[in-house]
Amino acid sequence: MKSQESGNNPPASKVVPLEIVDEIPPASGAARVPPEPQGASSQPKQGGTVRFVLTLCVAALADGLEVLFPPAWVPIDLATVGVFFLLWGFRWEVALVLVPELIPGANVFPSWILLALYLGNQGLKRRVSESMTSRAV
Repeated sequence: MKSQESGNNPPASKVVPLEIVDEIPPASGAARVPPEPQGASSQPKQGGTVRFVLTLCVAALADGLEVLFPPAWVPIDLATVGVFFLLWGFRWEVALVLVPELIPGANVFPSWILLALYLGNQGLKRRVSESMTSRAV
C-alpha cells in the first residue's frame, strides 16, 4: 500500500494548553478584560437595595408620623437619625436634613424621604462606578 501524500492531508493542528493561551497578549493592543472570578456575578449586590428599601420605609414612616403626631416630632426625628446612622454610617447629609426638620412647621415637608432617595441614588452611583472600574482593569 502506498502511504498518503502529505500534500493531500491538511496539516495537523497543534494543541496548546489554555494556561499558555491566556498569557498571550491580544494582537490589537486593546486592553484585555480579565475573566470574572468564579462565584462573581455581573449583577449588583442586593445589600445596597435592601438598605435603600429599609431607608425609604423608615423615612416614609417618620414623615407620616410627624404629620399625624405633631407634638412628637423631636423624638421621631432623633429616632430617624439613629436609624439612618445605623443603616448608612455617619453621613453629613443627615445633619443637613436634620436642621430644617427641627424648625417648627418646616417638618411638614417630606425631607426624610428626599434624603432616602438621595442616599439611594448616591449608593447606586457608587456601585455602578465600582463595577465599571473593576471591569476596566
